[in-house]
Amino acid sequence: MMRIRGGKQNRHRPRVGAPDPTLTANAGLAAVSELCGRLDVIEVIDAAAGPVKQRDRGFGAGQLLTGIAAAQLAGEDFLTGLDRQRADAAGQLLTPVPGLAPVPGLAPATAAAAGLARRITPAQWLQVETGLAVVTGRMVGLLSPERAAALTDGPVTIDLDATDVEVYGSKNRGVAWNLVRRVRLDPGQVSADPRSRRRRTLHPARRALPFPELAEAEAIYACSFILTSLDVSDPGKAAAVEHWYRHRATVENVFRDGKHGAALRHLPSGYHQVNMAWMWGALLAASMAGWLHQLTSLTRGRDILAGHGTRSGNAMIETLRWRLIAVPGRLIRHAGQLILRLPPGQHLLAEILARLRALPAAS
Repeated sequence: MMRIRGGKQNRHRPRVGAPDPTLTANAGLAAVSELCGRLDVIEVIDAAAGPVKQRDRGFGAGQLLTGIAAAQLAGEDFLTGLDRQRADAAGQLLTPVPGLAPVPGLAPATAAAAGLARRITPAQWLQVETGLAVVTGRMVGLLSPERAAALTDGPVTIDLDATDVEVYGSKNRGVAWNLVRRVRLDPGQVSADPRSRRRRTLHPARRALPFPELAEAEAIYACSFILTSLDVSDPGKAAAVEHWYRHRATVENVFRDGKHGAALRHLPSGYHQVNMAWMWGALLAASMAGWLHQLTSLTRGRDILAGHGTRSGNAMIETLRWRLIAVPGRLIRHAGQLILRLPPGQHLLAEILARLRALPAAS
């Protein structure tokens, strides 16, 4: 019997060399820096909040929140992530707020950020919201009239996350009506899995039935509850309120994005002021993702045709991170210019930077 002898494959075993300080794992932070520069994010927040220290020097509220937001966009979950970001020498040339420490090498970025956050007063935190509103207005002003109208027409949704505030009973402040919604279902629409959301809306007596018996029932009703201050005194008004509440549920995507896309799922410090800065950093990160999505998407009239960080049409920080921000790159200097080299096939960052730089100056 003949034996066919295959040639032995030569496998190159790589040797780990010295770290290359010109490499960064988050080259996409260049797009965040470009966005902040176009909208004057840091300057507007600093102007709204005012100086944090008695002597107007060093970092301000705008730089603190923008630095935290950039770190969260890069995937950092804790304050110590600021130290990891500062240790990235090449990344510090791309991030909107390099360092976040008054004297590099002496104070960790974590300690500097926490100390700065504890200086911000409650009145200044209120003005941070004013600054973000101004920046959002600038972003809307850069959109086409049709797209701007699509974003600003209609009612504004202000919602509270259930993990922060829960309201019970009809005597609480701002509560006037308890609307019960009952929907008739076909047994085939109910999952046998007890964890199913629709199954949990059934009456407890029906929910306890074995699935075969439940499937034989003639009518199954799913119930849900809406606690509202709106008038639902007649069927027409109740239907209109129920429709409005169902369609405003898209705000839940913002909560989810702030928790799982940014890092609002936990508060990292025992100091209230530091946690406040972390919260505003997460909200600013979610806002930045939305600003990038709106300013760089392909639009037709009022509608967005394609976006860079979308999932089912919604801007998502996690998608934005792996598609745009967490992209490795090497920084080199050539002919007096700083050049960012990306891996083959990574074209989105260059496209987004070109679109941002083509925008007119914000006013």
